[in-house]
Amino acid sequence: MGLELYYLEETDSICSNRVIITLTEKGITDWTAHKMLLVNRDQFQPEYLKLNPQGVVPTLIHNGRPIRESSLICDYLDDLRPDLPLKPTDPVERSHMREWVKLFDERGFEATAVVNFVTKFRLTVPREVMEERWKSVPNIDRLYRQKSVILEGTDSPYVMRAIGALESIFVLMERALGDERPFLMGDQFTLAEANFAPFLKILEMVRFMDFWLEAYPLVRAWWDRVASRESMRQLDDFPYNAIAEDSPHAWTGRQTAPAFERKLQEYREAFAHAYRSTT
Repeated sequence: MGLELYYLEETDSICSNRVIITLTEKGITDWTAHKMLLVNRDQFQPEYLKLNPQGVVPTLIHNGRPIRESSLICDYLDDLRPDLPLKPTDPVERSHMREWVKLFDERGFEATAVVNFVTKFRLTVPREVMEERWKSVPNIDRLYRQKSVILEGTDSPYVMRAIGALESIFVLMERALGDERPFLMGDQFTLAEANFAPFLKILEMVRFMDFWLEAYPLVRAWWDRVASRESMRQLDDFPYNAIAEDSPHAWTGRQTAPAFERKLQEYREAFAHAYRSTT
């Protein structure tokens, strides 16, 4: 098939894991792995920048031609091998599925990055290391977000923005799952699941899942179904899997949880009217 994947083999690597999940669900095994390490700045090596000028990971290569952006890679893989489809056959339903993916892309990435930075990065990475890292961040929004979250912790306004973004997703998911469908598009596991599950994996890793999804029992049941699939279970074999209670994600998440949960409650009280309008 001529497939090569430049990716991060880490449990908390959202973008790479979207593609790994999709490859597994599609039963595609004939691909060449190029594992990268961000700590080695592999993404900024000249050879890789020729494939991905923005220096982001992952990148799929098919017969020598690059496909970039994780959600687009997943969609491409589904088209590449039509059997075991991860998109609905009905064009309207397929469009609705892509609305979910667009929602996750637009609201989920920044929010989940904030969760990761306000826990693991803030409490485990030395400040001088972060200062050096910030010299190479090419995106001004990302730079300001990281600095604010690292320096201000849960008092950063980006934390409240992250809570609002994820809450808006959960409200919509809870409503969609209200007809007892097992997955977002009905009975079919689709790219909607493949693209969003890695975000929720971060909440599980930092031990935020129980208190956050208590208000969303249908989303929690959806997560339990998705997390039991082999495509998801394999992620716990990757580095930084947070299975151990003394893992960096686990202990930093527990340490941050009380303050974060207070912010979550503050958000819900301030925007109670928004919850009523979506039920």
